Parts: sequence; structure tokens; C-alpha cells
Amino acid sequence: MRQGQFAVVFRDGEVETAGSLEIEPDRLLLRGRDATGNLDVEISSSDLLEVRVGSRPGERLNGYRTLILERANMPPVQVAPLGVALLPEIVDLVASLTRGRGEVLAVAVPLKPGCLRRARELLAEGPPLDPASLGLEGHEVYLDEDAAVFVFRGKSVRARVGKAIRHPAVWRAGLAWQRCFAGPPAIVETAQLRLSDIPAYRWTAPEEPAAA
Repeated sequence: MRQGQFAVVFRDGEVETAGSLEIEPDRLLLRGRDATGNLDVEISSSDLLEVRVGSRPGERLNGYRTLILERANMPPVQVAPLGVALLPEIVDLVASLTRGRGEVLAVAVPLKPGCLRRARELLAEGPPLDPASLGLEGHEVYLDEDAAVFVFRGKSVRARVGKAIRHPAVWRAGLAWQRCFAGPPAIVETAQLRLSDIPAYRWTAPEEPAAA
């Protein structure tokens, strides 16, 4: 049963168009048209990593705040309703697709000047904390010149990761990572983060095979 349908403007990658957002119990459907014809974007609830409101200049459409849909292994989609008063209602409906799946924890570690390139090289070999060993559902790492932000997702994630980051021996960092870190890790609120559109690293737990 369809939960809601709204007139919206949305952006998927470089393509921006007007159309509609349909919210169903297990997926989102965005329908519009571009210069080449119909543009349909389907996001299943299992691929929807995070739902948040974007208000920074690069996250606005036509000057308005947008709904940011973070997807697994793909860039986020930005959605602006045609009627700004509808944004809270849409946010609540879309967020209901991810409720009960687990928590999100973000940890920021300051980087030494000039270490951004080295941090990217190290991430190509794997993150300093092994997400599989922590029993996580998802893990992303965002990088900028000043810091590395590690985002952990899963059930009881604060208990699993919160203790781990306070014990340097648990980090699978080694000297290479430690030489990049300018200070100790600290838990930060996800709403305060300045994350790039695409993480430098993303990991999603493999789905368990269905029981026979």
C-alpha cells in the first residue's frame, strides 16, 4: 500500500528534474523526466543508509533545504518538495523505512597537515577498525584536509565501537595510520558533520542467506 506521493524536485548525481516521490513500505520511487526521456530512481529500504535534512549551500535545490537520501555504494539523492511546509512530513515518512535497523555513530580523528593523500592510500588497504569483526551493518569513512570521520552503523553500535575507540590497541592502525593522526578520536554528532557527497571508503555487511 502506498504511504504517500508528493510533487518534488530531485537531483541524482548531475541530473536535476521535477517529478514525484512515492513512498512505499519497502522502497522509494522518484519519477521525472530529463532531456533523454523518463528518469526513474528506485531506492529499496535495504539500500537506504541514512535520511537527513541538508541545509548547506551545496545541499540545496533552488535555494531550499532538501531531504538527503544516503544510499549504499551510490551517491546520495537530494529531494526538495514543491511546498517547503511538506519537508517535515516527508522526512518522517522516509525515516520510518530505516527505523529499528540500528544506530549510527560518528567518530572524528584530526589529521596532520599534508596527510590527506596518505590517508586515502591507507584506506585503499582497509580502514583502521575492522567493521566485520565489530559486527557492524555498515561503515563509511569521510576525509578532508583536517580530519577523518568514521561512521559506524549497526545494532548496539555505540556500545561496540564506543569502547573500542578508547583503546588504541584495538585500532588496526599501525604506525602508518598513527603518523597521520594529530590527536585522539572523539565521538561527534552526525548532524554537525561536514561530509563530502561520496565517502572515501564504504563497507556494507553481506546479506545473510535465507533459511532453507
